[in-house]
Amino acid sequence: MSFTLTLELNSELKCIRLNESKDLTRWLTLPILKGLDALALEEAVRVALIHTAFFNAGGGERLLLDMYRALKDLGHEVDLYAAYLDERVWQVITDGMGDVPEPTVLGELSINRLFGRAMLIRRLLVAPYWVRRLRPHYDLVIETFVGVPLRWADATYVHFPLVYNLEFYLKQQYGLRLYERAYNLLAIWMARALADYTKPVMTNSTWTAKYIREVYGNQRVYVVHPPVNVEELSTLNGDKGKIVLTVSRIDWGKRVTEIPEIARLLPEAEFYLVGSTSSSSGLILNLIEERARGLRNFHLETDVPRRRILELMSQASIYLHPPLVEHFGIAIAEAAAAGLVPVVYRDGGGWTDIASRIDEGLGYTSVEEAAHIIRSLLNDPERLKELSAKAREVAKGFSYEMFREKLDGVLKELIKLKVRS
Repeated sequence: MSFTLTLELNSELKCIRLNESKDLTRWLTLPILKGLDALALEEAVRVALIHTAFFNAGGGERLLLDMYRALKDLGHEVDLYAAYLDERVWQVITDGMGDVPEPTVLGELSINRLFGRAMLIRRLLVAPYWVRRLRPHYDLVIETFVGVPLRWADATYVHFPLVYNLEFYLKQQYGLRLYERAYNLLAIWMARALADYTKPVMTNSTWTAKYIREVYGNQRVYVVHPPVNVEELSTLNGDKGKIVLTVSRIDWGKRVTEIPEIARLLPEAEFYLVGSTSSSSGLILNLIEERARGLRNFHLETDVPRRRILELMSQASIYLHPPLVEHFGIAIAEAAAAGLVPVVYRDGGGWTDIASRIDEGLGYTSVEEAAHIIRSLLNDPERLKELSAKAREVAKGFSYEMFREKLDGVLKELIKLKVRS
């Protein structure tokens, strides 16, 4: 049987038409990129963004929505997908972001029922499944959640390599039970089996990019810093007092329980801890309350609207990030854009890509050192003013316009790679 391969490149549909000698005609489901050359992005392409789980209103979820907005602004057709969606989290994360369509909820695989509470395994099963199912219907499929450069995705946004976290946990937690070690080893094996070192990866900082190259071996790593609303935040010029602000998700991984300890060492300043909660935040909230007992200069506010965060930013002079290694730290970048001087842990992307570019003296490694840095800043108004101006300048590099420009460049590279393949 002979075949004739012809390309129809009208403006409405780009696909391969396969004509058989028996007058049978069928349309292959795989779309062909418009233009089939390096000029492909002169026209819009169809993009699927897959964020496997919406359980937290954190930086990863904000990044996804900003990516959706940027791609739409660039003229592309974009659809959002998730396997799980917490409606309350969705309402929190989209507050003040305008008309953003809710993701299409894809659900889980039947086999996932066998793994019960093993959420990590379930996500590693469902993410590649839906990437593969959606890929024939889109020009580009980008996954933004699992932390693995999936072999079936055209690109993955990795906030931090999953394998590194799991291997680190195995090495540090010597008291793990046998089944816990087996669980982690299984997850590591699955993640490595799903990973493809040749795939392009986007990430949030130069610091994270280093770990992606080390863990997965990917060399095509693009640093696309999450954006902040520099235009909005640069207008916050209220009466800056001795107020220290912390904005963070309230969970165990964020080490927010250290904030009241620092506040106890600085009774001359007012400390505000503001953040979103989830169903698992109860114990951490109780611990914060216990550590803050007797403190009059510590204030905890949870699940507040964005206008309240902006109000506090207009009043605070210093932003204190909890003592953890942050991959990037959107809250740090936002605070800098608002003119707050960030004091952060001396490691991670929040340090290398933001705070250290403002001043090398803004990093701490202990509660006592953090308190000392904050006190010295509050006692030196001129230096505080100078660093505030420098913070705003550094934050301009994280504007939405810069994010959109970098994302546009990455998409052009992705399409060139796909056309060549």
